[in-house]
Amino acid sequence: MRPIPLLAGLLALPTLALATTLIPHTLLQRAEQSDRVVLVQVLSQKVEETKGAAIPLKTLTRVVVGQNIRGSGPAELTVVQLGGTRGLETMEVPGDAKFHLGETAVLFLRCRLAVDRCHLVAMGQGKLEVAGEEVFVQDLFTGKWARRPIAQVISELSLTAPLAPTPAAKEKR
Repeated sequence: MRPIPLLAGLLALPTLALATTLIPHTLLQRAEQSDRVVLVQVLSQKVEETKGAAIPLKTLTRVVVGQNIRGSGPAELTVVQLGGTRGLETMEVPGDAKFHLGETAVLFLRCRLAVDRCHLVAMGQGKLEVAGEEVFVQDLFTGKWARRPIAQVISELSLTAPLAPTPAAKEKR
């Protein structure tokens, strides 16, 4: 009789894990949780491996900042994400953003440990893809994607009040 509760628990685990990554955040909520909101272009990407770590692969995406929408910092920075592909091994975090060389995006970033090494706020929701003069934004109620003028999104996001930097971030700035 023990295998049934164990099986039920194992089947529920992916559902619980997905539930933590799919909590929608409005643009303003993402901006309020960010140290920086920036318009960037992706320069390069590499995967680092730390043997013995719980999640041994990290993807490091180097970006150049075209515009600071909220907050300030260096003109180039690295976005750190858990997982990646190295050889035949792939580790992927469901709901996280994917970056492509040369693409332009609006990023919501937390840079708590160093001003040039940041993490996305709200995982995949921390990246808005840009095409020309438009940004792709998801409606939280319908789940549908819409194009919005980039100038309108930037104006909306720049009106949010910035968070006070953490003590670790103050020291390194």
